[in-house]
Amino acid sequence: MSAPLVIRLPGEPRGKGRHRTRVMQLPGGRAAVRQHPDAKTDAYEKRLCAAAQVAMAGRPLMTGMLSVVVFAFFPIPARWPKRKKEQARARLLRPTVKPDWDNIGKTTDALNAVVWGDDASVVDGFVRKFYADLPELVVTVEEISVRDAVAEALPRTRRPA
Repeated sequence: MSAPLVIRLPGEPRGKGRHRTRVMQLPGGRAAVRQHPDAKTDAYEKRLCAAAQVAMAGRPLMTGMLSVVVFAFFPIPARWPKRKKEQARARLLRPTVKPDWDNIGKTTDALNAVVWGDDASVVDGFVRKFYADLPELVVTVEEISVRDAVAEALPRTRRPA
């Protein structure tokens, strides 16, 4: 197993935006639907892809079962009183604002063919949101063993009758 990969993307974390849809008129009066990604999402994912390429530093694509941990550090609002800012720095207050945690995690699609072949190899992962003085997205990717892949507290599964 290779060492964990840590990707750091400075700036406020973004979630994956919704695709945009446009209806176009084709010659002959027919209509066609064209879908394209949200421009801000596209730019953010390109920056994440570039940060991943730097972090990879020529190492081969990660294979096998992968674990992905995403930490999204949001800026502490300037309008907050000093006491509340200190609570945020101490991790006693956490962001309950947009983007949603799942949309933050979806931005890791940008790592396909850069860090791993396909994100189907990700078998474990989570996203955590915090406040920080310096906003950034930190993504850690790690190859895990079969033993690590089995959770200790799995819910009991039903057996066929």
